[in-house]
Amino acid sequence: RVVGRRTDPETGDIYHMTFSPPPTKEIEARLVQRSDDTEEKVKVRLEQYHANVAAVKDSYTDITVEIDGVGKPTDVFEAIKKSVVEKV
Repeated sequence: RVVGRRTDPETGDIYHMTFSPPPTKEIEARLVQRSDDTEEKVKVRLEQYHANVAAVKDSYTDITVEIDGVGKPTDVFEAIKKSVVEKV
């Protein structure tokens, strides 16, 4: 999603070219992409994120709970709530 993000330098409004496109061609013409929102930069950021998570994840195994986020939002919420209550 980050790769599709664009900013309007006149208003500061942020758009996404697929999910929340600008309302007019005039606005679209003036949009700019941040230098760190390119696919190459995002790949580097994701690699760094995964390396950092892997480095600390084992420190939290006693309090970590994995939740399947596929499903109805209310069902996922209930699973999260139940896990938090069990850990507290």
